[in-house]
Amino acid sequence: MAQLNIVKADSVQPQNIRGFGKEAGQVKRVVSTEKLFFNIDEVCPGYSPHHWHKHDGYTAGGFKVEYPADFEEIYYILSGHGVVQWKNADGAVEEQKVGPGDTIHFPADAVEHQLLNNGTENIRLAVVGVPPPKKTPIA
Repeated sequence: MAQLNIVKADSVQPQNIRGFGKEAGQVKRVVSTEKLFFNIDEVCPGYSPHHWHKHDGYTAGGFKVEYPADFEEIYYILSGHGVVQWKNADGAVEEQKVGPGDTIHFPADAVEHQLLNNGTENIRLAVVGVPPPKKTPIA
């Protein structure tokens, strides 16, 4: 039988949002297993936790990241306000305001999207992804 894994808040080291310094906000990867990941992200005004993207793959920081075809992600807004933006079939940008208590579900094969902090305070959100992307070092 598996043991519980209790992660104390002060034991998680924050990482900068990909491609930016600390001025953009930080990501705390709280739990990461073969089946899921769970983050707490804090995003500063004017930034996104993951700029325009689809869940396919990218290369950054010496790693290649590949998403499984059935990857799904959920954002739960804890505090702050922003807009979730996505591109429709014609490539036009659509958006919906989000704030505390709102949940955003990105199903498998979601269109190109981002969550943008267009407010004046940090957005704090819980993020769950299943199954997690594969991250391999670039040789």
